[in-house]
Amino acid sequence: MIEGLTVGRRGNAIDSVEKRSTTLELLARSGPIEVVRQWIEAGRHSFLYASDEWTGFELIYILEGTITLDCDPDRVDPAEPIVLQAGDYMYHNGLPRKVYFRAEDTVEILLFSSAPGFDMARNGVAEMREMARSVEEKDAATEGHCDRLGRLAIRTGEQLNLDAQLMIDLSYAAYLHDIGKVKVPDSILGKEDELTDGEWDEMKRHPDYGAEMLAEKDFLGGAAEIVRAHHERYDGSGYPRGLKGQDIPIGARIIAVVDTYDAITSARPYQKAQAKEEAIGELKRGAGTQFDPTVVEAFLGIIGAEDVEE
Repeated sequence: MIEGLTVGRRGNAIDSVEKRSTTLELLARSGPIEVVRQWIEAGRHSFLYASDEWTGFELIYILEGTITLDCDPDRVDPAEPIVLQAGDYMYHNGLPRKVYFRAEDTVEILLFSSAPGFDMARNGVAEMREMARSVEEKDAATEGHCDRLGRLAIRTGEQLNLDAQLMIDLSYAAYLHDIGKVKVPDSILGKEDELTDGEWDEMKRHPDYGAEMLAEKDFLGGAAEIVRAHHERYDGSGYPRGLKGQDIPIGARIIAVVDTYDAITSARPYQKAQAKEEAIGELKRGAGTQFDPTVVEAFLGIIGAEDVEE
């Protein structure tokens, strides 16, 4: 050993946290200064905080992969997106607005920060992961469902050219759309026979339960409204508020489509997985009544991609 020098090996981080779409490792910390390595799954959207949410110096160095930065959307002549590849970097001392970016492929970045943020990020990721796990443990039929919906919803949102913040809200909402089921009694959630009217009324409260849970976190406020509306129907016959057409948040309209597709094509305790063609037929039949036809068209445009099928 060399006096005063600390050597770290790959995988020997101080702390780490991960969920399917991202992994963070705290490599070093000295006072408020932190060095973090992060992996981001291809296709995921993220952002750098604005100065009213986070202050300090931050440098982001791209180790592997490619990210695309969204330029200022309020400019009269919007600039072309900025592309950063391995070896490129960016830094700031506080930003006037959030800066959004997309991982074009699997990205590995190194973050140097003068203000501690790893614990906040770790707690947020860990809490989301535990929320999703709590639903899957209570309702075995949803195992893997949250991850699959996240991937399908993101691809559909990109097909519809949603803005960056909507994409992030959609990602959170798709991953946590059924979180309200943790408040539904097991006797109802696991009942094999037909639900009574009273039991069905209780089951239909889970979107409100979920929205209330997510609204407790500021960064999940946008996702909360999507979750509240994900069982609304395009013709107004859904629940819990009977919203119709464009009054239903676009994120909720997307989740309604991808949720139905995944439910039909996945094996459940009460049904066998059906063919992709059966699911497509169901979506086409429901376009304009249960589903937003524009969302159905966008979704059908992406489900042939190999990575979505997997």
